[in-house]
Amino acid sequence: MATATLIAPEPAVSSPPKSGRNLRRRERLKISLPLEVRPFDARFAEIADVGEVLDFTRDGLYFATCMPHYFKGMRLLVTFPFGEKISAHKKFLGSIVRMENRPDGTLGIAVRFLL
Repeated sequence: MATATLIAPEPAVSSPPKSGRNLRRRERLKISLPLEVRPFDARFAEIADVGEVLDFTRDGLYFATCMPHYFKGMRLLVTFPFGEKISAHKKFLGSIVRMENRPDGTLGIAVRFLL
């Protein structure tokens, strides 16, 4: 019989790197569009968050949210762009790679798409 191991989430909220180096592999497109985020984990199945994408690449995106349940490594189902007036919704599976407190009090979350 297989056993499951529960791993406690890391408090992974950080400040932006002070070196000023950009470690991204692709150029980011600055936009402001809504997205819907749902945790891929069954423990959080009832949670749906509508946030705002601030920039994205082919490999991932960065969004702002007020919701506190996120943690580094968490897998997410991302619908982007999202809304009633959007004709084509695209769904992605992603993983949180970075979190940071933003000056406006929201949480900035960087998601890398998983293939």
